[in-house]
Amino acid sequence: MIIKVCGVRTAEVAEAAVRAGADWIGLVFAAASPRYADDAAAMAVRAAVAGRADLVGVFVEPTAALCNRIADRYSLAAVQLHGAIDPQIVVAITSPVIRGINVASASEAFTYQWWPDGTILLDAAPEPGGLPGGTGREVDLAVAAELVRHRRIMLAGGLRPDTVGAAVAAVRPWGVDASSGLETTPGVKDPGRVARYVAAARAAADRVPGSPIATKGDDG
Repeated sequence: MIIKVCGVRTAEVAEAAVRAGADWIGLVFAAASPRYADDAAAMAVRAAVAGRADLVGVFVEPTAALCNRIADRYSLAAVQLHGAIDPQIVVAITSPVIRGINVASASEAFTYQWWPDGTILLDAAPEPGGLPGGTGREVDLAVAAELVRHRRIMLAGGLRPDTVGAAVAAVRPWGVDASSGLETTPGVKDPGRVARYVAAARAAADRVPGSPIATKGDDG
């Protein structure tokens, strides 16, 4: 199972995540977010990770050119797109694309239009006018579990060290992603919470009998 820690902005938090066994580290490139990583922060995280985990860039309604430029600068393994996105953008983006969707109902989750073989990051709907990521609101796990039967899903939405285990057991996602649930204040992550979340997610994946959950490097 892929374990992602998103919204990382410091070398200390990046080190805690990688040492605990995180597979992906998320860098947020949306300036309005409290988790925004400027050039200095992104470079510090990249240096701290030092190839021990993959870096994923998180964008809100970017151009393909922006994604490609930032992916090249920080050696991103993938880009995660939120907001109103034309599916055809994947043709112009040179990195693998993860589609972040925010859903308030089962109907939205099952009718969302995106490439059928693409990875979907499933997150809860934000408050009106709020940013599409890092909402801290939980996804309906029953909906997520059904959706996992049809799509490759990274489960997000308010996951914390004390809740990720039950979420993994109930949903069996391809991956999990946490951000706000690892913070003391918006944008400020606690290294201890980060390490406990990664450990809890990994332990939960290992406990699922006959788990179909993919491991790092799996294509399907």
